Amino acid sequence: MSQDPLETKKHKQEKPTLTDTKYPKDKKCSEDAKYPEGKKTKRKIHFWIALSFFCILISSLLIFIIFIFVKQFNANKEFDPSNKNTLSKSEENINKKARLIDGVYVEDGKENIFPLAVMIDNHSEARPPSGLSKANIVFEAEAEGGITRYLAIFASEEEIPEIGPVRSARPYFIDWAHEFSALYAHVGGSPEALVKIKQDNIFDINEFYNEHYFWRGDHLNMPHNVFSSSEKLRAYIQDKNLEEGKFFPWEFKDDKNKEELPLSSKISIKFKLDVYAVEWVFDNENNNYIRYQSKNPHKTRSGEIISAKNIIIEYVDAEEIDDELRLSMKVTGEGEALVCFDGECQEASWKKKTKTSRTRYYINDEELKFNRGTTWIEVLRPEIEVIID
Repeated sequence: MSQDPLETKKHKQEKPTLTDTKYPKDKKCSEDAKYPEGKKTKRKIHFWIALSFFCILISSLLIFIIFIFVKQFNANKEFDPSNKNTLSKSEENINKKARLIDGVYVEDGKENIFPLAVMIDNHSEARPPSGLSKANIVFEAEAEGGITRYLAIFASEEEIPEIGPVRSARPYFIDWAHEFSALYAHVGGSPEALVKIKQDNIFDINEFYNEHYFWRGDHLNMPHNVFSSSEKLRAYIQDKNLEEGKFFPWEFKDDKNKEELPLSSKISIKFKLDVYAVEWVFDNENNNYIRYQSKNPHKTRSGEIISAKNIIIEYVDAEEIDDELRLSMKVTGEGEALVCFDGECQEASWKKKTKTSRTRYYINDEELKFNRGTTWIEVLRPEIEVIID
């Protein structure tokens, strides 16, 4: 069947063309127009994101401000310029140096004062001693017949008007003085000691030949009445043009905090004679040990109580060598020790390689660091009893 040409023409005219179709110019706008609620939702999301970011920023800023305020408040609360104990160590010692002899912080130029090593009497008829509380290091050991004697090392700028009673030299005390390259002050000595001074070229001052650097007090009987002073002994050093010490220091540390310290502790040393028995009683308030002798606080002639930051008990081999009951002590080499500071005692070892070497103390081959301040070294024969409470 044939199709009408006019009808075919009509259909062709009605067929839409690309130009007749109305496509939207902006599809997004078209979709927004079609879905108006989607546009509002997106705007709300953007708003809340921006608001959340702003709140986080403000909160962080407030937290930072509060932190700075609290920190400053606590600092002001803890700091009291009228109380030296509230000063931090860095603040208090910022322009100071650790003194070589005991680690105490001092002004620049005072950290290495030439050391004085003075033999001081501890005979029962020589008490009380003078100047002993001012020593930076003290060695205590038997001299003869169970009687103990001190070697007191002074290496500070402090003036000490009276030191003594000064007594005679012993070989092992000379070895301890030698490790500090100190001026060794004494009144005569045992035959072995006087030979050793000459052989080892010890820098010494003997009252027998330098009496104008000493004097005899009238409150004690001979031979317990020879005294000197830091001024007189330093005058002797200045005459030799010596100013600074030549020794290697120990290592030092700061004290533990008070809350870490034990409330009490005691070290009892049972020397051969009861009159020389010693106790070191721990003082929690000051983190040091108070010395007792014959069951009483050990005081100097000026009334100062003797105390120490560190107590060392050094065991050495010794034997009697003459009718005077003088001793020979082996103080070079190595041996056992107890070291006590911060209210606690620990087993340790000592080493002194040569007679000129510093005596050093170790735990598990690691050298100990001592508290800053005075150290007493109790040198004992192994048979002398020590009780730690």
